[in-house]
Amino acid sequence: MAESRLNIRISPEKKDAFYQKVKQDGKNATDVIIDLIDQYLGNKVESGEILELKQRVEKLEEVVLGEIAA
Repeated sequence: MAESRLNIRISPEKKDAFYQKVKQDGKNATDVIIDLIDQYLGNKVESGEILELKQRVEKLEEVVLGEIAA
């Protein structure tokens, strides 16, 4: 598949913070940006971490709603 470049303008501070975070997480900057674009476009399946958090919130809601009904 042919690829193209995407140029954006951001402050040097934001760029440095982004690259620091990417390095800290052991990721690749291009992959992170592509994942963000996919999420924005609705093309990305949610990560396991997000799904786990949603399940935990649902369980908490069940508990709270059960206590309210009682």
